[in-house]
Amino acid sequence: MKKSASILILFIVCPIVLFTQQQPPRFDKPGTFTILSRTNYTLPECGFTKAEMTANLQKITDVVNAVRKNPVLSDIVGFEGRARIYNTLMCTESGGYGVPSRISFEFCTWYLTRDGREELGTIEPPEWSLIINRLKPNTGYQFSESSFSGGYFSVPFKKETIERGIDVYDGECYVLYNPDRSPYWLPVTVKEAYDALRKTWEDHTDKVASASMLQLIEKEYAKIPESEINNPASGIFPPSVFNPENEYPPLLRINPEYWDRSLPKSAVQFIYFRSVPNKEYYRKLKEERKIFDSDYHLLHFQEMFDMDDIHSLVPLIEK
Repeated sequence: MKKSASILILFIVCPIVLFTQQQPPRFDKPGTFTILSRTNYTLPECGFTKAEMTANLQKITDVVNAVRKNPVLSDIVGFEGRARIYNTLMCTESGGYGVPSRISFEFCTWYLTRDGREELGTIEPPEWSLIINRLKPNTGYQFSESSFSGGYFSVPFKKETIERGIDVYDGECYVLYNPDRSPYWLPVTVKEAYDALRKTWEDHTDKVASASMLQLIEKEYAKIPESEINNPASGIFPPSVFNPENEYPPLLRINPEYWDRSLPKSAVQFIYFRSVPNKEYYRKLKEERKIFDSDYHLLHFQEMFDMDDIHSLVPLIEK
């Protein structure tokens, strides 16, 4: 049985290895760039009109053109560049307003087969994403909705405002925003956090589990001094008063007042993306993978993505 399993694994893995070895990348082939245009990248229940979606697609095109100033995308060689627009599934988030979307920049590598044919790698190509008009971040610090209601979340401790309108979390999560408005996120108080917990378990279908959890929640809440219930809460379960020395970051929520509702819903009002500032890391990894790795062009793009690229995006946040 063990021998059969080994043969099966070998049968599955070897064709992949051979396919890679038989198809060295074509680093000398000129490429093109395409925006995979579509105007149905939000769900019907989001309620955006066709005119709003058409206008937003033009805004997205402006963002794509700004990113394309990066030298890897302005002079494409060895791959085909594509911008694919996705629905973020967050158009109904609390306090939402502008049309949300994710722009996925795809890097499809050209290969040369042994018989001299050119082939383009289009299946799940390497990609880099940029998020527009979604105020709730995807940081990996979010609460599970099954245990906590209210749409609350946490973000990394480390935050730096490197320029007006540019915040960086944990050294690599960039947020571009209008600094003349209200804060885009607000701290959640201990009282708000416990109110959300109560609501979650009061609505739970399992009434036995509900009663048990509500009893625990009230027991924990009773331990907190009255003078501290309106202080910022830590992002733990059950929540406690935030302490900077604590290992848990503060609990946050979207601030609906950040949105400028005098602007059309198609306007770009908030952008975030990830960019690692250690370019030497990308440079070394790119060279290691150059021969047979489809990630090469994405790594090259990330290596070259710098503050010039970020500065080209800042003016797209509408005032």
